Amino acid sequence: MKNILCFGDSNTWGYDPSTQTRFPKNIRWTGVLQKLLGSNFNVIEEGLNGRTTNVDEREEHGLGYFRANRSALDLLSVTIETNSPIDLIIVMLGTNDLKINFKQSSQQIAQNMKSVCESIINNDYFLSKSIILVAPTHINENSPNLLDSFVGTTKASQSFSDSYKKISDDLNLQFFDASKYVRTNQIDGLHWDKNQHTDFGNAIFNKIKLLNF
Repeated sequence: MKNILCFGDSNTWGYDPSTQTRFPKNIRWTGVLQKLLGSNFNVIEEGLNGRTTNVDEREEHGLGYFRANRSALDLLSVTIETNSPIDLIIVMLGTNDLKINFKQSSQQIAQNMKSVCESIINNDYFLSKSIILVAPTHINENSPNLLDSFVGTTKASQSFSDSYKKISDDLNLQFFDASKYVRTNQIDGLHWDKNQHTDFGNAIFNKIKLLNF
C-alpha cells in the first residue's frame, strides 16, 4: 500500500465556509482523492485551520485569537515520523501567512515555503523524497465576508503561482497550481465549497497518475 500525506491548512482540513464546520470525509478533497485512488493507497489527512509556513499566532498580532502550533515547522517533523513510511507528500500552504497582521511580504512567504520543503526533504523518516508542492488558490476580495486580515492580499496570493514554481524547480519537486482548477468562491473569499473540493480532488488525482506512482 502507498501512503500519501496531505499537509495543509483549512482547505485540506475541509472547512465549510457556509456552515463554518467541517465537510464530511467523502466531500473533502482528500476523501475524493482516496476514492479515486482506491484501496491500494492510503490518503493521510493532516490539515489544520490557520496553519502557516512558520508563523505562530500571538496575542500581539491583534487577530482576536491566538492558537498554538500553527507554524508548519513546529509540527512537520513529528507528523512525518508519526505517519511514516510515506511515499508521497502533498503540501499546500501560504494562504494564512498573507494575513496583514503578520506583516509578511509575498517574497518572505515564498522563502518560508522553501524552508518547509527543505525540512521535508531532509527528514530522515521520509525516504522517498517525492513531493508535490501546491500553490494555493487566490484570495477573492469580492466576497462581502472576507476577513479584514486578508483585505488587500489578492495580488500577493496570485504571486504564489510563479514563486512556488521556482521553488519546485530549484528543489526538483513536482509542482501543481491549484488556481488553475479552483477559483475561490465569494462565500468567504478563502475556503472551497463542496464542488471545488471535488474539482481539486480530481485534478490532483490526475497529477498523481502522471507520476506513474
